[in-house]
Amino acid sequence: MKIIVISILMILSASSWSTVTIGASDCPTHFEGRVKEIIESDGPNDIFSMHKVVFENDRTLKGTAENRVLLDVLQNGPFTFELEKEYRVQLRNGKLCWMEEI
Repeated sequence: MKIIVISILMILSASSWSTVTIGASDCPTHFEGRVKEIIESDGPNDIFSMHKVVFENDRTLKGTAENRVLLDVLQNGPFTFELEKEYRVQLRNGKLCWMEEI
């Protein structure tokens, strides 16, 4: 009985293991850079308002990234940024996946 329960739990957890390994490849471009410019949106300020953030790429960690990277970032989103601060940025198809201050 114990072996059956353990086997069932292993089978049910297989999907979570695949999610963990797939998540690592979701953001194929990683770089460390400094915020050089923040361009405020001209339109109305709502929950979907975007800023354009210009990063100077100091070091590419994975994939390929230009020397200057322009990203659209939600103004009221989960990521905050300040001029001249350094961040580790992860991208997928030129879109922001993750960003953290260094």
